[in-house]
Amino acid sequence: MESSQLVSSFIVWKKYQRRPEVLSPLIQAELKFFPHWFSTKSLRPLDYCIKLVANIYYILRHKPDLIIAQAPPLFSAIPPWLMKVPYIIDAHNPVFQGMWGKLPLSRYLMAHARAVIVHNQEILQVAKKKYPSTLFFPIPDPIEFIPSLPEHRQDKQILVICSFDPWDEPVDICIDSIKELADYTFIITADPKKLTPELRRRLQECSNVRLTGFLPTQDYHTLLCSSLAALVLTTSEATQPSGACEALSSDTQLIVSKTSLTEKLFGEWAILVDNSVESIVGAIKSLQPQNLTLENYRNQWNDSVQQELQKLRDYIEVNI
Repeated sequence: MESSQLVSSFIVWKKYQRRPEVLSPLIQAELKFFPHWFSTKSLRPLDYCIKLVANIYYILRHKPDLIIAQAPPLFSAIPPWLMKVPYIIDAHNPVFQGMWGKLPLSRYLMAHARAVIVHNQEILQVAKKKYPSTLFFPIPDPIEFIPSLPEHRQDKQILVICSFDPWDEPVDICIDSIKELADYTFIITADPKKLTPELRRRLQECSNVRLTGFLPTQDYHTLLCSSLAALVLTTSEATQPSGACEALSSDTQLIVSKTSLTEKLFGEWAILVDNSVESIVGAIKSLQPQNLTLENYRNQWNDSVQQELQKLRDYIEVNI
């Protein structure tokens, strides 16, 4: 089917995520977020059941020719599978490195996907070993420029870009580092309810932390562009941190956990740290206000993204 005639939908079982927001227009897909109905994880199975019904209704109403289903959870691929709509999975790393690939129907849903999108070359190698017969497209997060003015940046303000996910974030080390830097203000948009009671208590004891909660995109960009630097920590190999991409988008200084992948992607301009209090504190103290110009890095990044996107578009045009 001609791509101009194809009706595609990008389905995300979350309130918001930056990656599908910038990726969906590039594959001409309508983006639809399905937020959680309940904040309590114990009610997540019920939440998923409601989403299944809502997604089936969405498919009946909009009649897409193709669905891109973000995972996890892989259950987001059940509605198109039930309705016999071709689907492609945009698979985040926990599909291959965590428990999500071990849940019921996971392998079946992956096997019946027309293709699977992964985020980088390192996770591609992991994915191929687990699913050798699957067609993969490695597509990093597209970078959209976020204009910023150096004079608007606060010298002692650090934006901590995190989700409080214990799977791949050293939250305890981050909190200990914050406590060591009382003269800095740390802004966090993640929901502290995701933390264990002990970690939440320790975070709330930090008088230099500002918890904003979820922010509209423009407000978040203003916060990003007024910060001296972004702090992005991960304990997971083969992870392309979205927060690091946001720093690249906005000419913001970046402190990021050192892995083989982050060194390849951001090592020429970011500060790479070990996940230790000493390394993180030292990096933050070394920061000086500066006017970064990362346009060349953005252009190189997006050239690579466009090459992979064109391969995906060509596949869709011929096979869907």
